[in-house]
Amino acid sequence: MAKAHKISGVKPLCSYRENARIILPQKVEEVYTWEPFIRDAARREELHNMRISIKRLRYTMELFRVAYGSPKRDSREVTVGDDKRFVEFLGVIVDLQEILGDIHDADVVLEVLTDYMRQSERGTAAPGIAPLIAQMKEARDGDYEKFLETWEQLSAADFKRKLLSFLLAEPIQS
Repeated sequence: MAKAHKISGVKPLCSYRENARIILPQKVEEVYTWEPFIRDAARREELHNMRISIKRLRYTMELFRVAYGSPKRDSREVTVGDDKRFVEFLGVIVDLQEILGDIHDADVVLEVLTDYMRQSERGTAAPGIAPLIAQMKEARDGDYEKFLETWEQLSAADFKRKLLSFLLAEPIQS
């Protein structure tokens, strides 16, 4: 598993929002360092590392959510920023993490089943193992295609630029 990129520029004496504006874009960039590898389904480790980077971005976004606004009590108004947009961006990140998690789960199961088949004496492996491997490969391929399709749609919609623009925006004061 890849180590998290070192965060630079944090200012302990500045506001929570200001530090969110420093940290979150670096977490976004960490995710995109894995983009060159995603079009090769065999790059299992890199896909897993992207999932881990997305997971780090997700949890960091959740930590800083309050800095991007939260609804006032008994009102649909937002105090600072736009919580609805933040939740939409976060939802996309969660979806990506889940798809990549499904791919990784399939990779682990396939590795275990394949190792079991290799270690079994010829003809003694349970008869259901080969069909199970085929079924897992099919599920993994489907999840991988879903991930690529989602990624391409996000790229076409300029998701990265929109997310960074939102994260870097000055807070809206009410």
